[in-house]
Amino acid sequence: MRELKIGITSGLKSNTESIWTNGIKQNILILSKLLRKSTNDYKVCLLNTFNVDFTNKPSYLKDVDIHYFDDKYLEMDLIIIMGAQVEDSKIEKFKSLSPDKKVICYKCGSNYILSTENILFKPNEPKSYTFEKSFDEIWYIPQQHETNQGYYHTLYRSKAIIVPFVWHNTYLVDAVLDIEKGFKSGRFKKGFAYNPNNQKKVLGIMEPNLNIVKFCLLPTMIAEESYRGKVGKEKIEKLMITNGKEVAKNSEFMGIVRTFDLFNDKKITAESRYQTSYIVTQYLDVVICHQLLNPLNYLYLDVAYMGYPVLHNAPMCKDIGYYYEGSSTIDGAKKLDWILENHDTNMDEYNTRNKKALWRYFAENPELVKIYDKLIYNLYNGGNGDLIYDESTNCYTNLQ
Repeated sequence: MRELKIGITSGLKSNTESIWTNGIKQNILILSKLLRKSTNDYKVCLLNTFNVDFTNKPSYLKDVDIHYFDDKYLEMDLIIIMGAQVEDSKIEKFKSLSPDKKVICYKCGSNYILSTENILFKPNEPKSYTFEKSFDEIWYIPQQHETNQGYYHTLYRSKAIIVPFVWHNTYLVDAVLDIEKGFKSGRFKKGFAYNPNNQKKVLGIMEPNLNIVKFCLLPTMIAEESYRGKVGKEKIEKLMITNGKEVAKNSEFMGIVRTFDLFNDKKITAESRYQTSYIVTQYLDVVICHQLLNPLNYLYLDVAYMGYPVLHNAPMCKDIGYYYEGSSTIDGAKKLDWILENHDTNMDEYNTRNKKALWRYFAENPELVKIYDKLIYNLYNGGNGDLIYDESTNCYTNLQ
């Protein structure tokens, strides 16, 4: 399977879009990095579905080959539908050229939940949805397994399999270096490093608040539960809820929050959306998270990599950051109290543990590269079988 031409779809509408506006941009670029690490010498490019002039590329595309989809897709051997949908007629035209032309749909979102919410709560929204029918396999990241496996299999009439989650620090490092340069030039108030000398801690919540999967209410309750006790009362300076401007307009949300001591003591603020590296390094000491049916998230990995304490309830990555169970505000508050009292004297252990755990997701991990090589090989040789994914290693136990 050497020197396959692999195109990954993207949906950039301009050459000035930020990489931080949504997670799918990083998903695409990180998968591209992994494939380009293969000794099979794949020829990897992005196939952008909008006809954008990329003569002057944004910095995150500096080492990426990118083309308008219509200009290049017929030249590919394998197309990975990932960052943008493609008309089924084009997929069929592509596959009609040769039985060796393959198309994978690579899914990274909570699609079943999003469809459910759209159907139940947005019934009159004037949108037209079409679903492709010509995929050879559906690949989806492991945190989507519980809700999406059957949904994908039946909707697309195709085998749906878990693939290892892939992460890379390169874009985060670029952002952190910019923070450090900005600090030295006086543009930012501090550098990127976590400051263990702050006696009182600023807590932050960074959930997007776009659906039930990642919503700020439980993390707010965890902070409140801690604040009602001695440790939280002494150690919490304030709580900043980013992506919070809209939820702060909601009467039911505010009805709940107005009962909180944090609110009555004027220690909660609703903030706009910010880039992770900026808001964490400049304003926060601890990040509190909560997820529903999405137990692995770039945010936890990014915050942990930067050396900041992140408290989350994602069981697939219990060994990254600090973990609390389920939706227990009591357990979450106990863990938060421990962080407030003990993290600053345990930073070396924290960073060493995170570094080891992050490696299993790292796009340059040779084991992950080999797994994706094998998945592609199997695709061209009868398809992938029933694979057993091990979340503790981010690998399979039975890949042949």
